[in-house]
Order: sequence, then C-alpha cells, then structure tokens
Amino acid sequence: MISLIKNELTKIFAKKASWIYIIILFLAVIAVGVIQQKVFDLGPSDPNWREDVQAEINEYQQILKENPDDEWTMDLIQQNQSYLDENIDPNAYSSWHFMNGTVIGMTMLITLFSVIVGSAVVSSEFADGTIKQLLIRPHRRWEILLSKYIATLIYSFSLLVALIIFGYIVGLVLFGAGDFNAKFFETTLEGYKLAVVGDQFLLKVLYYLPSLLIIVSIAFMLSTIFKSQALAVGIGIFVLFLSSTLGGIIVLIAEKFAWAKLLIFPHLDLTVYALEDNILQDVTLPMSLLILAVYYIIFMALTFTFFQKRDISI
Repeated sequence: MISLIKNELTKIFAKKASWIYIIILFLAVIAVGVIQQKVFDLGPSDPNWREDVQAEINEYQQILKENPDDEWTMDLIQQNQSYLDENIDPNAYSSWHFMNGTVIGMTMLITLFSVIVGSAVVSSEFADGTIKQLLIRPHRRWEILLSKYIATLIYSFSLLVALIIFGYIVGLVLFGAGDFNAKFFETTLEGYKLAVVGDQFLLKVLYYLPSLLIIVSIAFMLSTIFKSQALAVGIGIFVLFLSSTLGGIIVLIAEKFAWAKLLIFPHLDLTVYALEDNILQDVTLPMSLLILAVYYIIFMALTFTFFQKRDISI
C-alpha cells in the first residue's frame, strides 16, 4: 500500500499544476499582506492608543448628546470602552492577527485547489486511457483507489501546511511577531466576542480539517463516477461554490423545517464554532460532526462500491 501511495503522490507532484497551486498560495499571501500593510496601514500597537480611543469616545458622546436615540453611536461608545477596560489596542495588528484573519480566509483557495486535484485524480486515468494499465497490476481495485484517495488527502493537507508556513513568515516580516496570547474582539453574528488571537487561529484550523476532508471526499467521489476529467472537475467546483450558498439558505429555512438541519451544507463550515456555540437552533459541534460522519461513510461507500463494479473498457 505504501508503494502505491508513493506512486500516486509522484503522479500528483509530477503535474505542473500541483506546484502552480502552491506558488499561487505564496504569491496571494504576499499580495494580501502588502496591501493590508500599505493601504490599511496595519501594524504594531501605538503607545498612545488609549488617548486616541478616549478621544473617540468623547467625540461620540458629543454626538450622542445631540441624538440621544442614536443606537449606532451608543454601540461605538460601548465597544471603545471595552477596548479600554480590556487594555486592547483596536488598531494593533501582528502576525497572529494576520494568521487568524487573512490566512484563515485564504483556506478557500486550498479547498478550491483540493477539489480540482481530487476531481481529476481518477477521472484523468480514464481520460488518458491509463486506467487499464493501472488495474492489471497485482493489486486489488480497492487498494488502488484507496492509495489515490490517501495521496489526494496528503496533497490537500500539504497545501494547508504550506499556507500556514507562508502566512506566518509573511506576517512576521510585515507585521512583527506579536503575542500569541494577545486578546482581541472578534466580530460574530451576536456582536463582539473577547478571544485570544492565537487560540482562535488554532481553533479555526482544527475546525477546518473536517470540512476539507468532506469536500475532498466529495470531489474524489465525482472523479470516480465520471470518466470525463473536465466534467468531474467542473461539477466538483460547482458543488464547492454552491455549498456556501445553499448553506446560507438552509440556515434560514431550518427555522421552519427541522429536517433541514440534517442536510450536509450548513455543516461544511465548522469554523463558525470558533465564534458561536451553535449554528442552527440546537445544533452544536458534536451534532455537526456526527452528521458529517454519516455523510462521509455514505460517500466512501458509494465511491468504493462504484469503482469495484465499474466497467473499465474504453
């Protein structure tokens, strides 16, 4: 099995596209980091930040005297006062803020590249006519398919590791090391949440892993079902972008239809749990993981069953 996995990894990394995706990640991290530093002037904490925040509060209080019912101004005063109470510079930005915000946001690129690779890993064998040569080897079909699946996962997780390394280096150069345990206020659907920037980053990475596993598995299943590489990749990308839209719609209709929370789409982004305790009424992280596990078993069963019985004539 190990030799099969090595062979499949060799095939993946032998393609120029696999390296181009890594280069794109690196360039994207640099580009976004430079834009944030130059355009938004993000950087280390200002020694006089408390005076600046207090001055803003005073300005908002003057506005509030003229418009006592201005809720937006009241919220700004309350938020700025929270910065003072917690001793948090609202404009401070370090490598860990960059990791928690920008780098986590760019995991969408990893998902996209993983879907492209996963959707093509089996279908390309049919498209190139090499599937017969692969299956005449003294290995069972499921072993060959499993080796392809494991190799695809290894490549996907390698992209994630590369993004984290690139992000930390770029953040370190542009914004300074910063404090892993620095407190900050993260925006949630319910307002602002006091959190530790380093812990939030690690939580989001941890919660992203099951989502990546499921989406790669869906792409791999499509690659097994369709002989056309272009069709498999096209449908895989379509499903990827459709999932976020459907997830938002299902969150809305779940208030009226309890069965909607059992659909897979709202549970594909588990990073929400780094900010919220639930995403759908009484749906918590354990339930989301259970639902994803059930779908994962179904996807894997369909993938291996279909490949075992498939006619490989071309």
